[in-house]
Amino acid sequence: MFRSSQVMNVKTLCLGALGLGDKSGYDIKKLFEAAFRHFHSATYGSIYPALNQLVRDGLIVGRIEPGAGHPERKLYCLTDAGHEALERELLAEAPTEQMRSEFMVLMFFAHLLPTERLAEILEEVRERYTETLAYLESLVDLPDHTPGTRFTVQAGIARYRATLAFLVEQAPELLREHARHRQTSENESNA
Repeated sequence: MFRSSQVMNVKTLCLGALGLGDKSGYDIKKLFEAAFRHFHSATYGSIYPALNQLVRDGLIVGRIEPGAGHPERKLYCLTDAGHEALERELLAEAPTEQMRSEFMVLMFFAHLLPTERLAEILEEVRERYTETLAYLESLVDLPDHTPGTRFTVQAGIARYRATLAFLVEQAPELLREHARHRQTSENESNA
């Protein structure tokens, strides 16, 4: 129903988020930024259209919660049909794994960058990955994790540890090769 080329989309993720309890669009965005951030992302520009479509499809309903010391907000909750749709999606064939990384795209075209800038980018990425790893490690022992939540946190830790180790190990040689490549290209251009 929701999958396009077996890629889990934002509507399914919103249903899953609402399966955890009633939430506003803001709450769902915060869930993406906290719990999902190491494996999926979504913007308000994709969350709210998904929520609107789910309302039209009768899979969720919205209600206004009056503000007590804060502005009123719209909370969404799953309908019975929404619970069934989420379950169908989760029971469907195993989802594919798709890596999307702006960093990998940049690295593919890194030969176009000055070596000094590449070194700065590698350091920025190393710092960001280190921060994400520390964040994930802070979540490991939280008592309210489901087994699946614990699995995603531990998988994120394994991924970030491996990526950081690879980055630290490979960056010096990459920068040496990059500088040689840039020098060779400049020499050929000047000849």
